[in-house]
Amino acid sequence: MSQSNHAVVIPLYGDLPLDWTSWVASLLAEGFLVVLVDNNLDLRADGHDPLVHLQYSEPLESGLHLVHNHNQGGVAGGFNRGIEKALVLGAQWVTLLDQDSRLEPPVLKRLLDPWQQGATRLLVGPMIWDGRRGQHHGKQLRVNAQHFWSTRLLISSGTTFSAADWPSLGQMFEWMTVDFVDHSWCFRAQARGFQLVQHPGVTLIQHFGKAHPNSFCRSLGMELYSPRRHFYQLRNLRWLLLQSFVPLDLRCKELFKMLVKPWLWLLCEPRKLQNLRAVLSALQAALPASTAWK
Repeated sequence: MSQSNHAVVIPLYGDLPLDWTSWVASLLAEGFLVVLVDNNLDLRADGHDPLVHLQYSEPLESGLHLVHNHNQGGVAGGFNRGIEKALVLGAQWVTLLDQDSRLEPPVLKRLLDPWQQGATRLLVGPMIWDGRRGQHHGKQLRVNAQHFWSTRLLISSGTTFSAADWPSLGQMFEWMTVDFVDHSWCFRAQARGFQLVQHPGVTLIQHFGKAHPNSFCRSLGMELYSPRRHFYQLRNLRWLLLQSFVPLDLRCKELFKMLVKPWLWLLCEPRKLQNLRAVLSALQAALPASTAWK
């Protein structure tokens, strides 16, 4: 399997990290297809001039492709548009990353190992190291026969799949915009017969949110997010709890969190009035019909 048929899809929003161009150049030098999805709003609409517009404009160097999405569908829409472009370009394998994640070319190639061992209908991801807490993120269930960790949830960054499976996997839900996008995609994939595995030889360092200012909330593992993110978290979670493709034990766990966390947002976080408005809006928001996503 050649990495020249391996696409890396990266939605971009706001200013890019300082080491961005050198990392992208290393991917291109190793023959990867790199699909950047400019997910910023139209410059004429918000007056912002992020670095992506300054660093990347047509014509682009070979192997590098830029898609303008204008934040339609949020991060879910960014991934969907990037995947669609990668498939048009003939990619056989697709790896998703966000702009703050880094996997070097030799490590990216290892994410294809499960397919080289003959496995099929897979979503493959790296082990996730929580850079702020200094520990592994998530729980792994068991080691399968090929020595890859089996899991029920992969975060979007690092997730890799075969392009041939895209019709069965289906698009990410763009109405969700951001939070629980990867949860819904992973749970639906498992309901459709896909196995989720993590490669023990590939580790992605990730930072989740900001450190919570309240010590009790930190002890519970909470991060600090904006009131707008709280709206998406609560609204999207309401919908997930109604879906039969989400494991029952996880629905019960998340239901308990939903009953507790909004109170902590209101009591222990700054911007209390904005958080109250976000919670009330999320509880009243209309939800799409479940049958629309089967």
